[in-house]
Amino acid sequence: MNRKITFLTIILIVGQLITNAQAYDNTFRIMFYNVENLFDTEDDPNTRDEEFTPKGMRAWTDYKLKKKISNIYKVIAAVGEGSTLDMVGFCEIENRAVLEMITDNTPLKHHGYEIIHKDSKDRRGIDVGLIYRKDRYWPIEEKFITTSFRNDPSKVSRDILYSKGILPNKDTLHIFVNHWPSKYGGAMATRTMREDVALTLRAFTDSIFASNPNANIVISGDLNTGPLDEPVKETLGAAVFPDTANSNLINLTTAIYPSKYPGTIKFQGVWECIDIWILSKAMLNDPNSLTQCSPEQAFIGEFDFLLEEDKTYLGLIPFRTYIGMSFNDGYSDHLPTYIHLTLYDKP
Repeated sequence: MNRKITFLTIILIVGQLITNAQAYDNTFRIMFYNVENLFDTEDDPNTRDEEFTPKGMRAWTDYKLKKKISNIYKVIAAVGEGSTLDMVGFCEIENRAVLEMITDNTPLKHHGYEIIHKDSKDRRGIDVGLIYRKDRYWPIEEKFITTSFRNDPSKVSRDILYSKGILPNKDTLHIFVNHWPSKYGGAMATRTMREDVALTLRAFTDSIFASNPNANIVISGDLNTGPLDEPVKETLGAAVFPDTANSNLINLTTAIYPSKYPGTIKFQGVWECIDIWILSKAMLNDPNSLTQCSPEQAFIGEFDFLLEEDKTYLGLIPFRTYIGMSFNDGYSDHLPTYIHLTLYDKP
């Protein structure tokens, strides 16, 4: 899907913003969350979702689904800290219907959220998606970017979701929501797949920078690899913060991990950070930018209610929906991540 809005429509949107100009909250809040297997209860004959059906081995019922939707709302509310989030990116969602459950069947229904989503070719049927407040963000273009894998053209994965839109300060934002291929089958054996996705993403960011070197680009997602690993640092070209000399993309996560947070997921007793924020250099380094961010505005949501005792490896671990095949009534195996953007008016 590649939906573009005409130039006339853009002019009308901006004109409406100017006409309705008023004091606004100059903090724009964006969250990303891998919600771990958010499936509906219906059996989709085109995907491998049988596990998450009432008759499947997870015994995934409407009751359990509603509990998970309620839990996801609690996370969004906690991240907002009394303010409504402007935008939330998700991965491991099955379809648009589960996003509608979040926006329509929770208190979020009072805040006018819209959805950007498209079914991907992922064999299990899991996708990325984005919700946003329609009074705080005005999309003007969206794409769902697929990757061709060099070593096996038959392989498929989740699309990269791209949205370009207008912020309340009339500035333009480019946002990418990602869920890169996992390490299932071995980290080294699957690394080329993550490199292929990184190359695909870099081609798009390079084209944006070619048109506007000071573009506001935000890359979020579960990259299934660490912030210093080669697919992120070398292939995508996301420099370690605060090295703004050699790249237009800066890995903001390197400013808070591991110095401030232990990670976003715990695997075999070891915390890792694979849910990552990468921003364009201008947003972090240009005092004249209308849309800015900093390490003090980047967070991992290590709230107490999202953690439980790690009975195998000691310490704490994310509070999951399932432990093995047993329903645990938790949230996800990932912690949420989020950033605050500061918006300035044009002089």
